[in-house]
Amino acid sequence: MKANKARLLKLTGLSNELFETIRYEMKLFFIRFGSKFNPFKINRIKKIGSQGNLYLNIGAGPFGEEGWVNIDADMLKNISFTYDCRKKIPFKSASVEVIRCEHVVEHMDREYEAIPFLKECLRVLKPGGVVRIIVPDIEKFIAAYYKHDWSIVGIDDKFSEEWGEADLMTRTFRQGGEHKFGYDFVAMSHLLKRVGFSIINREEFGVSSNPLLVNDQKNHKPYSLYVEGIKA
Repeated sequence: MKANKARLLKLTGLSNELFETIRYEMKLFFIRFGSKFNPFKINRIKKIGSQGNLYLNIGAGPFGEEGWVNIDADMLKNISFTYDCRKKIPFKSASVEVIRCEHVVEHMDREYEAIPFLKECLRVLKPGGVVRIIVPDIEKFIAAYYKHDWSIVGIDDKFSEEWGEADLMTRTFRQGGEHKFGYDFVAMSHLLKRVGFSIINREEFGVSSNPLLVNDQKNHKPYSLYVEGIKA
């Protein structure tokens, strides 16, 4: 597989980052196509949406929760359906109780994907509904880099001897182009304010304004930022 990819990159002249971006966007294109034209998928989404009082886990990956609508780009065991939520969430306005987005928003272009996505979160939430956003905390990583103490973010000193700590920092906040922006609380608050959230709280691991949202992934705890936007 790697050999075929290397030959393709050489043939096309594409960088690995651009190649992976194109491959990912093609996958999402076919997901959008199916979401629009596959009658079975359309009916499934409508049936789920008709229940009302929904709990959404967007970008759930293999950590989908029972009783939740678990959405991802990959059709895994616990995923309710695949969908590209960056520009649209396929449910009615004021039909959702809570939304969990754990390590998802950093994968979105801030202006053209994260903002439309968060606007959709605000639209579908009921008054008093909560979106919980969890992303890598750039402030924690900068502290770890400055102090040369990676235990701050729960990471052993796993950086290459050639490139040093910059290697770990770059891999964390670039990930081959998968990560689009590094957030601290100020930046995330600004984003939520821009889309219309007026109540914004900084939370901690396992602590939430809504008891439905306390089941955070333990592996993300040391290096994550926890922010909630509440629909007024």
